[in-house]
Amino acid sequence: MTSAPPLSPLTTSEALPLDGHLVHLPPTPPAGLATATEVVRDHLTRLGARFGPGSGPWHGSGSTAPVRDRYAPAGPETVIGLGGPHNAPGTDLILRGWPAGDPTPFDETTAQAATGLMALHGRANGGPRPLGTDYLGTLAGTVATQALLAAALSGLRGTPVRTARVGVAQAALFSLGPYVAAATAGDEPEEVPSPPYRRAARPPFVSADGVRFEVEALEVQPWRDFWKATGAPAKDIANSWRAFASRSARAASPLITTLAQCAARHRFAELLLLAERTGMALCALRTLADRRADSDVRYDDDPWELRELPRDDGLPTPPHPAVRPRPGSLPLPLTGLTVVESTRHVQGPLATSVLRALGARVIRIEQPGGDPSRGAAPLAGGVSARFAVLNAGKEVRETDIRTAAGRRAVAETVAEADVFLHSWAPGEAARLRLDEEDLARVRPGLIYAWASAWDRAPDGPRPPGTDPMVQAWSGVADTVRTPDGNPAPSLVTLLDLLGGHIAAESVLAALLARESGAATGRLRVDSSLLGASRVLLRPQLRGLDESPGTPPPAAGSVTPTADGLIAVGAAATTTPAEFAAAPSAAWLGRLHAAGIPAREVVTDLAALPRDPALSAYFTHDGCARPTPPWSFS
Repeated sequence: MTSAPPLSPLTTSEALPLDGHLVHLPPTPPAGLATATEVVRDHLTRLGARFGPGSGPWHGSGSTAPVRDRYAPAGPETVIGLGGPHNAPGTDLILRGWPAGDPTPFDETTAQAATGLMALHGRANGGPRPLGTDYLGTLAGTVATQALLAAALSGLRGTPVRTARVGVAQAALFSLGPYVAAATAGDEPEEVPSPPYRRAARPPFVSADGVRFEVEALEVQPWRDFWKATGAPAKDIANSWRAFASRSARAASPLITTLAQCAARHRFAELLLLAERTGMALCALRTLADRRADSDVRYDDDPWELRELPRDDGLPTPPHPAVRPRPGSLPLPLTGLTVVESTRHVQGPLATSVLRALGARVIRIEQPGGDPSRGAAPLAGGVSARFAVLNAGKEVRETDIRTAAGRRAVAETVAEADVFLHSWAPGEAARLRLDEEDLARVRPGLIYAWASAWDRAPDGPRPPGTDPMVQAWSGVADTVRTPDGNPAPSLVTLLDLLGGHIAAESVLAALLARESGAATGRLRVDSSLLGASRVLLRPQLRGLDESPGTPPPAAGSVTPTADGLIAVGAAATTTPAEFAAAPSAAWLGRLHAAGIPAREVVTDLAALPRDPALSAYFTHDGCARPTPPWSFS
């Protein structure tokens, strides 16, 4: 790995993007929004914001209502206020659980049920089941932070935002867009296991000495050679490859049971030797206690690295386009800005799709012939439905960056851009001569962003940076367990999705730093899947430090009724036998009347866009595509 030049962290300088900004949070947010609110608090604090109460009344959108009234929780929603420096107009963020007009009780478990996440996670686990962590609350908190940063940036660029609205359900639907698109593809909807889901052998595997481990192969040859070395039959090896290669895209991986049986005949040390010889990658699942000892957790690293590089060219930073409001029109916060990306898979494309939804022009650099993912089934209008939902509306320039002419073309494209974001392997940017120093010569004011797997300088060697491997190494798999209680990475791309949102959040923070004058040099911002895991696991990792041995908070449950499945909050005391005696609608009415969160479990993702309460959050173009999770006024 090529060593990186020393950089000055912006977070240790006197100026931060939100210096001078004052944030008002509700004293006690609704229980279902507590995680999202805490994520907002944590991220804005890291960016320099200060918090009330004790700072006087809040007048974010022209109101003179006292803080205690304005920020009191109201049903399943709450308000977070972000005030600009020097008494500049601020923004009220309305954070809600369900879509507007739905007053029913809300919590993490019922949100996972109603948005399809529970069913996706359950495809590999025998049926819908909650994740063992507040995933949607964490995701929504990151999306809410995006909205506040974008609003602050919009104000600096000449268009104050009075109100921003974010919904946990909408954030979930937007993020699960690739899965919903695959389920609704017009050409050939994806075939997935149907309830009751068939359980089959799947990673992680267990060695003869009891080590649970995840495997990764980015090409078929290491897969064949490794399993052949373990004694697996050639037919089973071949038949299992396709399911393995598509496991994260489909959230399912029904492999041949003989693979697990062959792995169980070897001690883990033997399997590591076989993997080294064949090119396969193995990663033993680590516990939260293991993860707590890592340096980035011990020192509570930021979710991203925002750094200022010194200017050494003697040239002024180019002016950035201001957006002036037009009568009857509110430009989106990033209108007039250009983002260039060279990314693949989920993390990078999702990050730039967020920036595009906020108004940026996005230009994709793809290899000659286009990104291979364009042809991945299922198709919608002749293009992969998953690819389309992540990359709709982006301009594409096919360029062979392995050639000198291709690299010059990238530099020419970047010369007119505000942001360049890539997800290349460590050292690849320097090898291609497309790192921050190279591109600064053609665009001195460029924000250079890297969306990686393992951060800039990880402790020791790491396995390939795919979502399942990072889940296994980071401790996420220790919280996301199988029905029998064993740790196992979810086959939903949890960290790719959250990591894409954090990458977008980091770019917004850099843009705000540049626009506010908090940074006067060149800016570089790095984010990672490992950083996303820190955000997701922060409550558990902090809990290990503060109260070792403390059990996690009680989670809700999934239970059959007379005619379906419902998810019920932890406060319910009804027995499964009682639930089975009446239909879902009757139980939902009773539970809601008692103030207990409850929701029907969505088992068919194709039904989400047809739900009258959710249909407004989708558009249709060959497949269902979710709309952005925030709105501004």
